[in-house]
Amino acid sequence: MPNSSKVAAITGATQGIGRAAAVRIGATGATVALCGRNEAEGKITAELVEAAGGKAIFTAVDVTDTDRLDQWVRDTAEQNGRLDWLVNNAGMNGDSKRLEETSVDEFMQIINTNLVSIFCASRAAIPIMRANGGGAIVNLGSTASLQGYGLLSAYTASKHAVLGLTRSTALENADVPVRCNVICPGPIETPLMEEIEAIVNPDDPAAARTMFEGTTALKRYGSPEEVAGLIYFLLSDEASYITGTSVSVDGGVMTGV
Repeated sequence: MPNSSKVAAITGATQGIGRAAAVRIGATGATVALCGRNEAEGKITAELVEAAGGKAIFTAVDVTDTDRLDQWVRDTAEQNGRLDWLVNNAGMNGDSKRLEETSVDEFMQIINTNLVSIFCASRAAIPIMRANGGGAIVNLGSTASLQGYGLLSAYTASKHAVLGLTRSTALENADVPVRCNVICPGPIETPLMEEIEAIVNPDDPAAARTMFEGTTALKRYGSPEEVAGLIYFLLSDEASYITGTSVSVDGGVMTGV
């Protein structure tokens, strides 16, 4: 297989986009290190990766435990002799609240999950990739990286920051290069999106789904696999001239009304 020597690390790999990305990367023969909080679901992802033709290693990690996250990245490289690719996928929404109704603890939980974890995993991975002569990082942003959302100030702030962090990471490591890009999904068929539907309309989540579908030009949700294909492309050598950019996978949400 083309990537039998490659090693990838993926956070938040127990469901949704993280799981689909793991399977897509594993299908090329790569070794895929997976982390997440749900050990049972993580083992299922590992089994799917193995069935697709890759090698999978799952480790239970809460990405807000920065020391544990840092050690997981380092252990992945040490145990496999290298680290080529990093996918920073772990994230959370938080409750829908006005800014002044959001506690500092609630705000920081979202910032730590969505932003600080990317900083910490990348900080651990970049020296390894630089020493190996190159690598690629894909961060998961959101349409909230590109526009504001009322009642989701912490989430929107974290995702805007992911875009800025991605650009700085790309500039600092272009000499090797270690490329870094950010994907900005719109409505995707994931458990996280189901949570958003319930937040927006607790009495009728199905109505919320219809509303979100209506914000897209294609009038449907995307699949995790549709995002995973882009993740793999941006990691691969086929994207060797792409760094520091954001790519929307949103069915046309950001194209305008």
